[in-house]
Amino acid sequence: MAAGLSFIELGSDDGTSPRDDEETLASRRLRPPPAWLGRLVAASPRFRYAALVVVLVGGLLAADQAVAPIPTPIASTAGLVYADRGHCPITISCQVEGRPRQDMWASFNALFVNTNAYGGSVWYDPKSGIVYFQELDAVGAAGQTITLIEQRLDSKPDVSFGPTVDITPRSRAAGPGSTRRSALVTARRGPWLVTASLAGPAHAGLPLDAALHWAAAAPLPG
Repeated sequence: MAAGLSFIELGSDDGTSPRDDEETLASRRLRPPPAWLGRLVAASPRFRYAALVVVLVGGLLAADQAVAPIPTPIASTAGLVYADRGHCPITISCQVEGRPRQDMWASFNALFVNTNAYGGSVWYDPKSGIVYFQELDAVGAAGQTITLIEQRLDSKPDVSFGPTVDITPRSRAAGPGSTRRSALVTARRGPWLVTASLAGPAHAGLPLDAALHWAAAAPLPG
Protein backbone atom coordinates (compact mmCIF):
# COMPACT_ATOMS: atom_id res chain seq x y z
CA MET A 1 0.00 0.00 0.00
CA ALA A 2 1.37 3.40 -0.87
CA ALA A 3 2.60 5.60 1.95
CA GLY A 4 0.23 8.29 3.11
CA LEU A 5 -2.98 6.44 2.12
CA SER A 6 -4.78 4.68 4.96
CA PHE A 7 -8.25 3.12 5.27
CA ILE A 8 -9.83 3.01 8.73
CA GLU A 9 -12.57 0.69 10.00
CA LEU A 10 -14.42 1.90 13.07
CA GLY A 11 -15.32 -0.36 15.97
CA SER A 12 -16.45 -0.15 19.58
CA ASP A 13 -14.07 0.07 22.55
CA ASP A 14 -14.87 -3.43 23.86
CA GLY A 15 -13.96 -5.10 20.58
CA THR A 16 -17.47 -5.99 19.62
CA SER A 17 -19.15 -4.95 16.42
CA PRO A 18 -21.07 -1.69 16.68
CA ARG A 19 -24.81 -1.97 16.66
CA ASP A 20 -26.70 -1.35 13.47
CA ASP A 21 -27.66 2.29 13.76
CA GLU A 22 -27.33 5.20 11.39
CA GLU A 23 -23.87 6.18 12.74
CA THR A 24 -22.24 2.78 12.34
CA LEU A 25 -23.81 1.51 9.14
CA ALA A 26 -21.79 4.03 7.19
CA SER A 27 -18.51 2.85 8.75
CA ARG A 28 -19.32 -0.77 7.93
CA ARG A 29 -19.64 0.17 4.30
CA LEU A 30 -16.04 1.43 4.15
CA ARG A 31 -14.36 -1.68 2.82
CA PRO A 32 -10.68 -2.14 1.83
CA PRO A 33 -10.00 -0.75 -1.65
CA PRO A 34 -9.54 -3.10 -4.59
CA ALA A 35 -6.01 -4.21 -5.51
CA TRP A 36 -5.98 -2.28 -8.77
CA LEU A 37 -6.56 0.96 -6.89
CA GLY A 38 -3.58 0.31 -4.62
CA ARG A 39 -1.32 -0.37 -7.60
CA LEU A 40 -2.52 2.80 -9.30
CA VAL A 41 -1.77 4.90 -6.23
CA ALA A 42 1.69 3.31 -5.82
CA ALA A 43 2.54 4.02 -9.45
CA SER A 44 1.52 7.68 -9.30
CA PRO A 45 1.34 9.53 -5.95
CA ARG A 46 -0.78 12.26 -7.49
CA PHE A 47 -3.72 9.82 -7.47
CA ARG A 48 -3.65 9.47 -3.69
CA TYR A 49 -6.13 12.19 -2.91
CA ALA A 50 -8.36 11.24 -5.82
CA ALA A 51 -8.44 7.62 -4.66
CA LEU A 52 -9.31 8.61 -1.11
CA VAL A 53 -12.20 10.75 -2.35
CA VAL A 54 -13.54 7.88 -4.50
CA VAL A 55 -13.53 5.45 -1.59
CA LEU A 56 -15.13 7.89 0.85
CA VAL A 57 -17.85 9.01 -1.53
CA GLY A 58 -18.69 5.42 -2.51
CA GLY A 59 -18.94 4.39 1.13
CA LEU A 60 -21.18 7.32 2.04
CA LEU A 61 -23.52 6.63 -0.86
CA ALA A 62 -23.82 2.95 0.07
CA ALA A 63 -24.44 3.82 3.72
CA ASP A 64 -27.10 6.35 2.80
CA GLN A 65 -28.88 3.69 0.78
CA ALA A 66 -28.61 1.17 3.59
CA VAL A 67 -30.13 3.33 6.28
CA ALA A 68 -32.97 4.76 4.19
CA PRO A 69 -36.12 4.47 6.33
CA ILE A 70 -38.74 1.94 5.32
CA PRO A 71 -42.16 3.52 4.88
CA THR A 72 -44.59 2.48 7.61
CA PRO A 73 -48.12 1.62 6.43
CA ILE A 74 -50.69 4.03 7.77
CA ALA A 75 -53.13 2.29 10.06
CA SER A 76 -56.72 2.47 8.88
CA THR A 77 -59.15 4.29 11.16
CA ALA A 78 -62.23 3.56 9.10
CA GLY A 79 -63.46 0.94 11.58
CA LEU A 80 -64.37 -1.66 9.00
CA VAL A 81 -66.58 -4.36 10.47
CA TYR A 82 -67.02 -6.78 7.59
CA ALA A 83 -63.71 -8.34 6.51
CA ASP A 84 -62.39 -11.81 5.67
CA ARG A 85 -65.59 -13.57 6.75
CA GLY A 86 -67.80 -12.90 3.79
CA HIS A 87 -70.99 -11.13 4.83
CA CYS A 88 -70.59 -11.42 8.60
CA PRO A 89 -68.73 -9.33 11.20
CA ILE A 90 -65.10 -10.30 11.62
CA THR A 91 -65.70 -11.55 15.16
CA ILE A 92 -68.48 -13.97 14.18
CA SER A 93 -68.17 -17.29 12.37
CA CYS A 94 -71.35 -17.51 10.35
CA GLN A 95 -73.04 -20.54 8.94
CA VAL A 96 -74.05 -20.38 5.28
CA GLU A 97 -77.00 -22.08 3.62
CA GLY A 98 -77.49 -22.24 -0.14
CA ARG A 99 -81.02 -20.81 -0.18
CA PRO A 100 -82.78 -17.80 1.35
CA ARG A 101 -85.25 -18.22 4.17
CA GLN A 102 -88.92 -18.84 3.57
CA ASP A 103 -90.08 -15.30 4.37
CA MET A 104 -87.79 -13.81 1.71
CA TRP A 105 -88.90 -16.32 -0.88
CA ALA A 106 -92.57 -15.72 -0.04
CA SER A 107 -92.28 -11.92 -0.37
CA PHE A 108 -90.53 -12.34 -3.72
CA ASN A 109 -93.09 -14.81 -5.01
CA ALA A 110 -95.98 -12.52 -4.12
CA LEU A 111 -94.63 -9.54 -6.09
CA PHE A 112 -92.54 -10.78 -9.01
CA VAL A 113 -94.85 -12.52 -11.47
CA ASN A 114 -93.65 -14.62 -14.40
CA THR A 115 -90.29 -15.17 -12.76
CA ASN A 116 -88.42 -18.16 -11.48
CA ALA A 117 -86.13 -18.17 -8.41
CA TYR A 118 -83.15 -20.44 -8.92
CA GLY A 119 -80.67 -19.69 -6.14
CA GLY A 120 -79.57 -17.63 -3.19
CA SER A 121 -77.99 -17.86 0.24
CA VAL A 122 -78.34 -16.85 3.87
CA TRP A 123 -75.51 -16.05 6.31
CA TYR A 124 -76.35 -16.26 10.03
CA ASP A 125 -74.81 -16.77 13.44
CA PRO A 126 -75.67 -20.33 14.52
CA LYS A 127 -75.34 -19.40 18.21
CA SER A 128 -77.70 -16.44 18.29
CA GLY A 129 -79.68 -17.10 15.12
CA ILE A 130 -79.07 -13.52 13.92
CA VAL A 131 -79.16 -13.20 10.13
CA TYR A 132 -76.57 -10.91 8.56
CA PHE A 133 -77.15 -11.46 4.85
CA GLN A 134 -79.74 -12.90 2.49
CA GLU A 135 -79.78 -13.12 -1.28
CA LEU A 136 -82.28 -14.42 -3.81
CA ASP A 137 -81.52 -14.83 -7.53
CA ALA A 138 -84.21 -15.15 -10.19
CA VAL A 139 -84.87 -14.83 -13.93
CA GLY A 140 -87.83 -13.42 -15.81
CA ALA A 141 -89.72 -14.86 -18.74
CA ALA A 142 -88.06 -12.45 -21.21
CA GLY A 143 -84.52 -13.04 -19.96
CA GLN A 144 -84.46 -10.47 -17.16
CA THR A 145 -82.17 -11.12 -14.19
CA ILE A 146 -83.25 -10.25 -10.64
CA THR A 147 -81.03 -10.20 -7.54
CA LEU A 148 -82.56 -9.32 -4.18
CA ILE A 149 -80.23 -8.67 -1.22
CA GLU A 150 -80.78 -7.91 2.45
CA GLN A 151 -77.58 -6.89 4.28
CA ARG A 152 -77.41 -6.08 8.00
CA LEU A 153 -75.16 -3.10 8.70
CA ASP A 154 -73.38 -2.48 11.98
CA SER A 155 -73.73 1.29 12.27
CA LYS A 156 -75.20 3.68 14.78
CA PRO A 157 -77.60 5.38 14.74
CA ASP A 158 -79.95 3.45 12.51
CA VAL A 159 -81.23 5.53 9.59
CA SER A 160 -83.87 4.95 6.95
CA PHE A 161 -84.35 6.22 3.42
CA GLY A 162 -85.80 5.25 0.08
CA PRO A 163 -86.49 3.28 -1.84
CA THR A 164 -84.58 5.03 -4.60
CA VAL A 165 -84.09 4.00 -8.23
CA ASP A 166 -80.96 4.33 -10.36
CA ILE A 167 -81.50 3.44 -14.02
CA THR A 168 -78.58 2.74 -16.32
CA PRO A 169 -79.05 3.82 -19.95
CA ARG A 170 -79.12 1.18 -22.62
CA SER A 171 -75.77 -0.46 -23.27
CA ARG A 172 -74.75 -2.72 -26.10
CA ALA A 173 -74.48 -6.35 -25.08
CA ALA A 174 -72.02 -8.92 -26.42
CA GLY A 175 -74.32 -10.07 -29.17
CA PRO A 176 -74.54 -8.01 -32.38
CA GLY A 177 -77.49 -5.67 -32.57
CA SER A 178 -78.65 -6.32 -28.98
CA THR A 179 -78.78 -3.88 -26.07
CA ARG A 180 -79.55 -4.20 -22.37
CA ARG A 181 -80.63 -1.89 -19.63
CA SER A 182 -80.46 -2.18 -15.86
CA ALA A 183 -81.77 -0.59 -12.68
CA LEU A 184 -80.85 -0.62 -9.00
CA VAL A 185 -83.47 -0.13 -6.28
CA THR A 186 -82.06 0.74 -2.86
CA ALA A 187 -83.60 1.29 0.57
CA ARG A 188 -82.21 1.63 4.09
CA ARG A 189 -84.54 0.28 6.75
CA GLY A 190 -83.01 0.65 10.19
CA PRO A 191 -79.95 -1.61 10.34
CA TRP A 192 -80.76 -3.18 6.98
CA LEU A 193 -79.62 -2.20 3.48
CA VAL A 194 -82.08 -3.64 0.96
CA THR A 195 -81.30 -3.74 -2.76
CA ALA A 196 -82.93 -5.12 -5.89
CA SER A 197 -80.71 -5.33 -8.97
CA LEU A 198 -82.55 -5.68 -12.28
CA ALA A 199 -81.23 -6.18 -15.80
CA GLY A 200 -82.58 -7.39 -19.10
CA PRO A 201 -82.91 -6.91 -22.85
CA ALA A 202 -83.94 -3.45 -23.98
CA HIS A 203 -87.17 -4.79 -25.50
CA ALA A 204 -88.24 -6.42 -22.22
CA GLY A 205 -89.71 -4.51 -19.32
CA LEU A 206 -87.99 -4.51 -15.95
CA PRO A 207 -90.12 -5.30 -12.86
CA LEU A 208 -89.49 -1.90 -11.27
CA ASP A 209 -92.83 -1.65 -9.46
CA ALA A 210 -92.36 -5.05 -7.86
CA ALA A 211 -88.82 -4.15 -6.84
CA LEU A 212 -89.94 -0.86 -5.26
CA HIS A 213 -92.71 -2.54 -3.25
CA TRP A 214 -90.38 -5.32 -2.15
CA ALA A 215 -87.61 -2.95 -1.01
CA ALA A 216 -90.09 -0.85 0.96
CA ALA A 217 -92.17 -3.54 2.65
CA ALA A 218 -90.56 -6.98 2.47
CA PRO A 219 -90.27 -8.65 5.88
CA LEU A 220 -86.75 -8.55 7.29
CA PRO A 221 -85.05 -11.03 9.62
CA GLY A 222 -85.04 -10.10 13.30
